[in-house]
Amino acid sequence: MFFGILWIIQWFKAQTSLIAMVTTSTYYFNSNAETEGSAELDTGIELTFKYHLGSLAVGSFIIALIQFIKFLFLYFA
Repeated sequence: MFFGILWIIQWFKAQTSLIAMVTTSTYYFNSNAETEGSAELDTGIELTFKYHLGSLAVGSFIIALIQFIKFLFLYFA
């Protein structure tokens, strides 16, 4: 159960980071010298949930596994 909690926490962190990265990059690339661009939050959410959930889950699993091993070593130490 502890491992599941670690995995879910890491998945939410990765999901939030990806949405923020897509939103800021759309703002940057929609801006020019004359006008400010718009940050497209809906694009970030759509790309995250449509194309990248599996990648985020695998990456979060790896991070959670390493954290779990770290906690096991700290517990037994």
